[in-house]
Amino acid sequence: MMISDIAAILTGERMLTKYTGGSEPPSHDEIARLAYHFYETRGRRDGQDLDHWLAAERELTRHYR
Repeated sequence: MMISDIAAILTGERMLTKYTGGSEPPSHDEIARLAYHFYETRGRRDGQDLDHWLAAERELTRHYR
């Protein structure tokens, strides 16, 4: 991972840009990036990884349906 990738994650840039809708669900990588963003912005508390993952999955799916 490069500095530009970290900056993009922290700012949310490119977070939703790969997924273009269509019939394909969001990729594992897209969900993981958004889930990590949720982890960072919600205080970096451990033990909520599943909640962050499911919230990211819902957000990406809802946003592009």
